[in-house]
Amino acid sequence: METRSIQSFLNSYSVKMIIVSVLAILLLIPSILIQELVRERMELSDKVKKEIYQQWGGKQVIAGPVLNIPYVVEEKNGKDEKGTERHGVAHFLPETLHTEGELMPETRMRSIYKVVVYQGHFKIQGTFVQPDLSLLDLENARFNWEAAYFTIGLSDVRGIRNMPELVLNGQKCKVEPGVADTDLFPSGITVKAGTVDLRKSFAFSMDLVVSGSEDLSVEALGKTTDVTLKSTWSEPGFTGSFLPVTREVSESGFTASWTVTHLNRNFPQQWVDRKFETHGAKSGVELLIPVDHYQKSMRSAKYAILFIALNFIIFLFMEIRSRKRIHPFQYTLVAFALLIFYSLLISISEQIGFNAAYLISASAVTLLIAWYAKAILAERRMTLLIAGLQAGLYLFLFTILQLQDYALLAGSIGLFLILAFVMHVSRQINWYGEE
Repeated sequence: METRSIQSFLNSYSVKMIIVSVLAILLLIPSILIQELVRERMELSDKVKKEIYQQWGGKQVIAGPVLNIPYVVEEKNGKDEKGTERHGVAHFLPETLHTEGELMPETRMRSIYKVVVYQGHFKIQGTFVQPDLSLLDLENARFNWEAAYFTIGLSDVRGIRNMPELVLNGQKCKVEPGVADTDLFPSGITVKAGTVDLRKSFAFSMDLVVSGSEDLSVEALGKTTDVTLKSTWSEPGFTGSFLPVTREVSESGFTASWTVTHLNRNFPQQWVDRKFETHGAKSGVELLIPVDHYQKSMRSAKYAILFIALNFIIFLFMEIRSRKRIHPFQYTLVAFALLIFYSLLISISEQIGFNAAYLISASAVTLLIAWYAKAILAERRMTLLIAGLQAGLYLFLFTILQLQDYALLAGSIGLFLILAFVMHVSRQINWYGEE
């Protein structure tokens, strides 16, 4: 009699619900391990991308040209003592700076990993006005005009793909590697002024071809800076301190234009040595890769507990309605089938892409659970209902993953409707078995 009471207690739906709930919580552990697996694959993918970027060219920042004039100032220690000479460089920014660039994206493959890089063709031109040395606040300074030079900043000089020439008033000037001083730019190229008279206003132009990856930025160093970028890439992300004044984005590519004046920056048109830095006054574009399969797999894995809980609720309802007992171990097997979905999704998406992998994985798991439900419940109608609900859940998840801007909104509304449906169905169940 006592054994029968214990057996009846263990078979009660209240105890079954507690056991199933504990199982669902314990199965959070393998779902966390799946997310860790996705992170490891993402780290490996990032490592491969960085290797390709190092060989092709990294993030590019183009700045300049900037006119640099060395100077010497004698600093006296006392009235009768001979002073010491202090050497420095005075920097002068262009009056106008116009940059037109076209980015040509390319897709590079290494093993199963794909990255997007670009080659950019730029036309840089503008003007310099006569340098006003009085604004530098240097007394008794001697300026070495013969040693004057121009520096053009480029964040990754490995990406230079042509032999650039700086043309000053129609005269081509010699270009040398590296920057003569690092007051403004850590890397780039240097141009000797030659015989051009720098004491007067002059115009300049330069054609530059560089390769890079991820994004490209241009520093607003002109008193008036105009930048125009275009590309066939349809997923741009605009970066930097300034947003484009005009932009057009379509499936065929984008065109964006910026206009920045010296009033929008925190540095003047001229200064000496390292008094100011210019890196904050840049604007550009990032070639965004639409949410890739690793990101989508990670987002889908975060819904693992939802799928496990809803499937447990569905099977519990079916158990109550059909009055056929389902063992907790069978609940566990269903949960592991749901977890296998994520492993299939990650491995297959690396080979054929996310959408096709999602269809294959979801179909395989849905058919497996439907087959197992038919073996347990032995009712065709309930089996079809479980398969339909399972397919609906995967369709709901796929819709959320495809959305970017409205994923949270769609997910919240969908979960609310699912909860309302579960609450509605639970009203029709006689939980205590009373007549």
